[in-house]
Order: sequence, then C-alpha cells, then structure tokens
Amino acid sequence: MSDTTKRQLETGSQANGSKSPRPPLGSHELQYRIPCRGRSSGQVLDDVARALAEAEAKSRDPLLVLEDLGLLEDSITSLIKGISRIVANYPRTVSCWEASGYTEAFLSVIDAAQNAPPKP
Repeated sequence: MSDTTKRQLETGSQANGSKSPRPPLGSHELQYRIPCRGRSSGQVLDDVARALAEAEAKSRDPLLVLEDLGLLEDSITSLIKGISRIVANYPRTVSCWEASGYTEAFLSVIDAAQNAPPKP
C-alpha cells in the first residue's frame, strides 16, 4: 500500500494536494485516501483490500475516499464492481466517498435495474 493510501486522515491532512472536500468522519471510522489518478483498477483494488484488512485488524469501520476517480486509467465500472465484490462479505460497515459522482450514478443504475418490475 502506498504511503498516501495508508495515511489515516484523522489529523485532517489532504493527500496528494487533492482539492476535494473532506468527507465526514464518524467516531468508529478509519479513513483511507486512495489515489486513482493514472492507476489501474487492479492497483486501486489492491489498496482497497489492504485498507479493509487494516481497518478490520483495528476493529474500525473503513471510510474509503477514492481520489481523482475520473482520472483512473481503467474502467471505472470495473473498479466499482471489484470494490462491490470485495466488500460483499466484509464483516464491518464500509463507506465509500468520492467527489466525481461516478459511484452514485453507477449505484443508481444498479438499484433501478434491481427494482424494475419483471417484464411480461
């Protein structure tokens, strides 16, 4: 895991000089900023898996902050699906935050597809 990703932002620092606003941090959360700019989905997913393992070892709920998601070198959809697979069986609450809106749009489409009435 890169030093930037591993940094716990309880001190309020901004990793990589990101200008994205800081998400709210709950008292039981451990925040991980994961840089996406110029990286592959696999690299980001490796950092996500390491962050989740560390948060679980510390008995804290992870808050994953995906920085510069729109500048990922791979498919954003593949990354979000990969994160979904990783957290599906995770024993704690996982929060994911990013400023671009891509994740919210993806999840809205998935939710709409799951709640659509069956075709006759």
